[in-house]
Amino acid sequence: MKNIIIYLLFLLSGISALIYQTVWQRVLFGLYGINIQATTIIVAIFMLGLGVGSLFGGFLSKKKNLLLYFSIFEGFVGLFGFFSLKIFNTAFQFTDIITGFNLFLLSFFLLILPTSAMGATLPILTEYLIKKFNNIGQSLGILYFVNTLGAAISSIVTALFFMKYFGLSNTINIAATINIAIALTMLLIYIKETKGIKA
Repeated sequence: MKNIIIYLLFLLSGISALIYQTVWQRVLFGLYGINIQATTIIVAIFMLGLGVGSLFGGFLSKKKNLLLYFSIFEGFVGLFGFFSLKIFNTAFQFTDIITGFNLFLLSFFLLILPTSAMGATLPILTEYLIKKFNNIGQSLGILYFVNTLGAAISSIVTALFFMKYFGLSNTINIAATINIAIALTMLLIYIKETKGIKA
């Protein structure tokens, strides 16, 4: 039962991640304008952050308290999400004097921390489940499936429903709320496990 809850939480994590990518890309078009170069740069920064986070998560996966780390990263993403549009709007104040490569760097620094936190969650959770199942293929395969499924669901729902009826700000708040709920639920699982081990 606990494993099913963990898979469900990671599916929700995939949903929130795609909401962020969709909304942040829409907002950052204000920096770049809407063109293929803008889309490429924003997606590239997003994927870079996920990659950096995966490396860091791989390092942390060798340690104990994996669910606690997962909870911290999800909570950070949620907190950043709540304030992200205000942070981006503040950045827009500099767009008249920042151009070219410096504009790329600005976007990089806006996105690198939250996207890295997102990327760190997969190796951490994979290692946790490997210790439970002793099967890397099963652990990684199921997690990747549910996370990708969540992203696929989100790509449809976000564009056709959330942004249409709730707007960008409320849509981001939905994603951030999901992350905070994931973080708190995983923290409760971690506390329950820790008490069980001590007992």
